[in-house]
Amino acid sequence: MKKLMTILAAIMLVGLVVPAFSAVENVKVGGDIVVKGIYRNNFDFTKKIGANGDGESYLYTGARVYVSAELSDNVSALVRFINERDWSFTGRSIDIDLAYVKVSDLVVPGLNLTVGRQEIQIGDGLVVGSLYNAANAAAGSRYYDYGLQKAFDAIKVDYAFTAAPVTVTAFKAKISELYNMPQDSDLYGLDVPIKAENVAVNPYYVRYISQNGKATLDTAGIRATWNPMEALALSGEYAKQFGSNKAAAGNPDYQGWALVLGASYKFDTNMAPVISAMYADFSGQKATSTDVKQWVPVFPSNIASRVGKIAYPALFSDGEGAFDIGGGSGVRVLKLGLGLQPAEKIGLSLDWFNLTAKETPAGVKDSVGNEIDLGMTYQYSEDLSFGLDLGYFITGKYIENTVGNTNDKNAWQAIATMRVAF
Repeated sequence: MKKLMTILAAIMLVGLVVPAFSAVENVKVGGDIVVKGIYRNNFDFTKKIGANGDGESYLYTGARVYVSAELSDNVSALVRFINERDWSFTGRSIDIDLAYVKVSDLVVPGLNLTVGRQEIQIGDGLVVGSLYNAANAAAGSRYYDYGLQKAFDAIKVDYAFTAAPVTVTAFKAKISELYNMPQDSDLYGLDVPIKAENVAVNPYYVRYISQNGKATLDTAGIRATWNPMEALALSGEYAKQFGSNKAAAGNPDYQGWALVLGASYKFDTNMAPVISAMYADFSGQKATSTDVKQWVPVFPSNIASRVGKIAYPALFSDGEGAFDIGGGSGVRVLKLGLGLQPAEKIGLSLDWFNLTAKETPAGVKDSVGNEIDLGMTYQYSEDLSFGLDLGYFITGKYIENTVGNTNDKNAWQAIATMRVAF
């Protein structure tokens, strides 16, 4: 990693010198506004005592405005501001969502340098895709799982080979900077997507260093996609974790792993039906192990697509849910989906998730539950769309054994969305 950082520093220095006299050639301004009406019920799966009941009802707005500039000498820059809040919330701060400079074809053709706050995602976001989660979501909104912010403060270098369909990406992201305290955290990554006509293979390596270097979580993985025919898409991803946490008692090693397999088929008939299936498996913590056997999320994105739109905030969150399935017991998820387009501007989706815990305490069953999600979208115009999401989570024996068999409640939600881009 020291060699990687030396190379990044050298390229950054060149990048800062080359565009010194760039001139503005083209400027664009745009943005989007998302408004959601959210109702959620029984997300802690327990009966409430008192007059308030279990339901939560909120209105949310996410607004973004960007300015991008194309400069001479292959230099471009973009700044995007964001405001996310629940209605009537007093803390209405405007944050910098994106702010970066990009130099294309730096020194040699195909070499790009991007410096500043930017979005970085590896593959489908299983390991790296978003800095923001329940622990550090944007202030002003309760619903971090629908938040728009994802970016990292990072230095990123891309090189696309001209003689082969291979791109190499290396980056360093600053996760936290605590002055006068030895608690800085940094994220390093190397991503090498290789694409052929019908096949793509994407090996990657990520290192997360925290506790002033005392905790090092390494994740190595590979993702592959294959389209044997135009209508059929297959995918698979496996990631293994290693490294150690010398800041914890016993200096435990990281030994978790994750596996995601997927398939989809699009029929060439009326309403363009698409059927899909997914299997996800995240390792759990064995009670007899002193090492970290469980899968430790790094900075993932698209989590709800793998575990369910209700299960993610209710069961997998960092300090927000009643149970932390993803960080302790491990979980297996089976997903079946159906998509339809009954009219030109209307889309429908139906997804079923079955969740099973892998490592449970004595006397606790492993059946977490079943979730059904129904989505509807209406593209009113090129710039304006409406959506409706309905979800219902049927609790299993795992939740019943945890909250009590006379106290467990099924969870459900309804979310209406209006989105405009300009």
